Amino acid sequence: MKPAKRIQLILLLLIGLWSAGILLAPMLSAAGSPIGSALYSLYAPVCHQFDHRSFHVDGEKLGVCVRCSAIYFSFFLSSVVLAAWRKKAAASLPAHRWIFVAVIPMGIDAILSLLTGYESTTVSRAVTGALFGLIMPWYVLPLFIEALSQLRTQFIIKEGSPYVREAQ
Repeated sequence: MKPAKRIQLILLLLIGLWSAGILLAPMLSAAGSPIGSALYSLYAPVCHQFDHRSFHVDGEKLGVCVRCSAIYFSFFLSSVVLAAWRKKAAASLPAHRWIFVAVIPMGIDAILSLLTGYESTTVSRAVTGALFGLIMPWYVLPLFIEALSQLRTQFIIKEGSPYVREAQ
């Protein structure tokens, strides 16, 4: 397996684990496991975790709010599609205008909520979060894979490959 593909699969696994933890937090908490609390603590720095703005499983809120859940789950789904579709991990990036398509609706929804009396709905949070999550892997993952591939190459050149040393 090519190093870039291996890096992509490792990233996909990590994204999947992060997303799975969002679902496991309420299930483990409902079962009385302290791991559930640990997962909520893990997600606390990245999400407000307001109960009234969260989906619930087994009577417990997910590890993150509706918008964050939509971002992470759609990011994972889009990452799976990207891994299956793209033959070359560091293929050219889509046009940058798609980033604005992903960010502007979420920004408008969040800013209106902050500056006015408008309270965004569960649907608007889910849709704007999912749009952002679906588009971002097409930019973030190829750049990240390329960066890690370059670091790997530099490390092998600097430190020498163990395979090269064994052959000498």
